[in-house]
Amino acid sequence: MKLQRIFAAALSGFLFLTAVPKFDAGAVFVPDGAVASVTVNGVTSYYYDNPSSGGAEAMWNTAMTGTSATIVLYADWTSAYGTRFGEGAGFLYDGVLNVPSGHEVTIDLNSYSINRNLEFAVEHGEVIHVAGGGTLNLTDTNQIMGNSGRITGGNSSNGAGGIYIEAGGTVNMWGGNLTENKSEASGGAVLLAGENSLFSMSGGKIFGNTAQQCGGGIAVSDGICKFVSGEIYDNIGQDGGGIYAQAGEVILSGGTISQNTAVHGGGVLVNHTAALTLKGKTTVQSNTASGENRVGGGILAMGSVPIKLGGKPSVLNNNADGVQSNLVFWQETVTQGVALPCHVENVGTDIEAKIGVSISGNLKEAIFAPDWTGSDCFICDAMDYTLENKDGNLVLKRASGYAALAGGDKKMLLLIVTCVLIALATLAILVLAFRQNKKNQKKDQTPEEKEEE
Repeated sequence: MKLQRIFAAALSGFLFLTAVPKFDAGAVFVPDGAVASVTVNGVTSYYYDNPSSGGAEAMWNTAMTGTSATIVLYADWTSAYGTRFGEGAGFLYDGVLNVPSGHEVTIDLNSYSINRNLEFAVEHGEVIHVAGGGTLNLTDTNQIMGNSGRITGGNSSNGAGGIYIEAGGTVNMWGGNLTENKSEASGGAVLLAGENSLFSMSGGKIFGNTAQQCGGGIAVSDGICKFVSGEIYDNIGQDGGGIYAQAGEVILSGGTISQNTAVHGGGVLVNHTAALTLKGKTTVQSNTASGENRVGGGILAMGSVPIKLGGKPSVLNNNADGVQSNLVFWQETVTQGVALPCHVENVGTDIEAKIGVSISGNLKEAIFAPDWTGSDCFICDAMDYTLENKDGNLVLKRASGYAALAGGDKKMLLLIVTCVLIALATLAILVLAFRQNKKNQKKDQTPEEKEEE
């Protein structure tokens, strides 16, 4: 009997312990109704959507009281005044979220959105403005909700739709989504506006943004754009659907750039003094150059700075209105009547790299140097190009004659072939008609006429 009581007590204790919820050391207590929290100097404060608390507007102003702050969203934050997020130390222009010089702000979207909610373009219509000397870290740690947090609803008439980065400002994107932002100028999602500005992306997505001029996704007036991982897709611009760079440097070392559209440079366009480094396992695919004078479906290289190529990137299956157009070299600069060659510098290219190549504009050849050991990683986009060894370098050249015709614009080639076939068919019909007419004439001849023949 005593043994039974001991067994029963042990069983009861076991059931009690298994019924007690296990403590999760990573769990964070969030008060009911909180819309956001901010941690400054190790102290966390929660904010609610009511007059006494001040909601997200008060939270953002509190974040500016320290040089470093961490913000976590617990609800969507849509501009409360139609187009403005608020007023006070944390806001600039007409209610734009501001990260001032000397401040570092980390935003965990937590699968919620920050929405400027602009239906029409306005001056300084960006969602977030990062001043020179300021740093913004953007992330989304909520995997349960699919890391679906968004920076959205920006619509600017003079700059970035999503995030504007002044000269000397820094943005590190570790997660989250920049989507459905618009610019009537350049930088649908992000604009690097000056020297020493930095945008580094190592996670998250930039998609569905639009710029009427340059950089549907990202525009670099100057500064450095680093793309380590993540996705840039479905953005639209006039020049550079995914990324456009006027000066500074673009470093692509991973991630995917796909399904972007522009007239010039569907995926990426580097112009003037901008430098491009293409390395790692970066994938540039399914981008499109479309419209009148379209060129460069994948990457359009128009700059005077040699492209640095390393690792095993893939630049394939991009198009200019249906014609293969991957890495395209275009340089209109002419010195003493001769077009300057565009160079590619080998910085450790793997044989598994696969890159389609072609030439446009006044350019006659592109030199892959120095000491390129082979052409296995390059694929000519069309038959009117050849890869040859010249003075120890690999050179991409235009062909001439029939080869150029055969590998040129497929629509024009199809038209020519169709015309030739129609001409041959017409000639065949005329010959048959002539022969038939001769036969008919012979049938109608009198015996005397036949005898004379």
